[in-house]
Amino acid sequence: MKVLVTGGYGFIGASVCARLLEAGHDVVGAGRQLSWAKRRFAAWDWVHCDFNTDQDPEDWKSRLVGIDAVVNCVGVLQDGGADSTEKAHVSGLQSLITACERAGIKRFVHISAIGADPAAGTAYARTKARGAASLKQSNLDWVILEPSLVLGRKVYGGSALIRTLAAMPGFVPMVYGDTKFQPVMMDDLTHIIVLFLRDAVPTKIQVEIAGPDQLSLREILAQTRIWLGFGPARFVEFPPWMAAPLFVLGDFLGKLGIRDALRSTAKAQMQFDVGGDPNQIKQQLDYTTGSMADWFAAHPANAADRLQARLGWAKPASRVILALYWMLSGLIPLLFSQQWSFEIMTKAGLPEMTHWPVWFLGAIADLMLGALLLFGISVRKVCLAMVLLTIGYVSVISMVLPELWFDPLASVLKVFPMIALAGLVAAMEGDR
Repeated sequence: MKVLVTGGYGFIGASVCARLLEAGHDVVGAGRQLSWAKRRFAAWDWVHCDFNTDQDPEDWKSRLVGIDAVVNCVGVLQDGGADSTEKAHVSGLQSLITACERAGIKRFVHISAIGADPAAGTAYARTKARGAASLKQSNLDWVILEPSLVLGRKVYGGSALIRTLAAMPGFVPMVYGDTKFQPVMMDDLTHIIVLFLRDAVPTKIQVEIAGPDQLSLREILAQTRIWLGFGPARFVEFPPWMAAPLFVLGDFLGKLGIRDALRSTAKAQMQFDVGGDPNQIKQQLDYTTGSMADWFAAHPANAADRLQARLGWAKPASRVILALYWMLSGLIPLLFSQQWSFEIMTKAGLPEMTHWPVWFLGAIADLMLGALLLFGISVRKVCLAMVLLTIGYVSVISMVLPELWFDPLASVLKVFPMIALAGLVAAMEGDR
């Protein structure tokens, strides 16, 4: 069977593609960042799709030629940047559904979520519910899967937040620690999807996919931290109002294109129990989902897992700190230290006529680089410019004011950690 997997390089989609290939299916992945997908998964076939812009069924016509089934894994946790929950979960999905009907494709497996409801408290859950409702009105042989909290080797959204919190140095901050979840492992979810592509299976059904164990957030974090090899968790309880500013900051960073785990939608998901009935899939497919503890025991964490967990908080913090450093390096001379800057240039032997342009252009350059980094514009190129400009600053200082190398406040030496930080931010750039 030839299967089109939309959202094919995403959190769930990439695992689905791999499992389908393992099961012997021909797979075509579809996603927005086609060049990135082809580099990351070079052995797979890819076509471009963007639910934000593919609002006409005709957009899908050529992509569906030869396709026997579709697995829709497109999901947007929260509006921000180029992401729209309305387009990703409702109007874009409807366009694909109509295109499948016109192309004669019958089997359509759709990934929704437990808790998807038109009256839910998040746009994510509301739009997921509306998208599922539109699929039910189609003449396709549809299957709607509603997974609980999905955990596995890869993480994103709520699972990324769990991994990030579990990896916090010193102690684990705890908010909503008593909230209950029934996590389902990614391996189980992808296997179930493969089973629903067989001929002799029920269709036009909506099924919850949940694990066998109901665990509190505190228990999940404790087990995850042990799995990562960071030792027993030392929890520090915080009232929700103290944590709220971090999620507001996370939303702001998301609008700037900085994807981080601290988003208000993830926070909302942590406030309410996310259960599920594992017997539903048992009744439909005679399949039993496994526990998180058993999966952890069978799949020990490696160095990449530990590094990814640490980067959950370190990556956005590094980018913001570096951006603010450069912006302040430009603002302080402009607002407070013009005369001091002129005195340094006089001491360095620069002609007086050059003082104002050097002071102004240098400050503006620092300010612009910081702003570009903060807003996520050409991050790698900006970081390279920061490194080159800093090396230029140090080279000039070495020639005209070499005594600054021996400044007791280490004003020159302190720029080298920022060079290293710029290199790290460039290396870490990328959503996935």
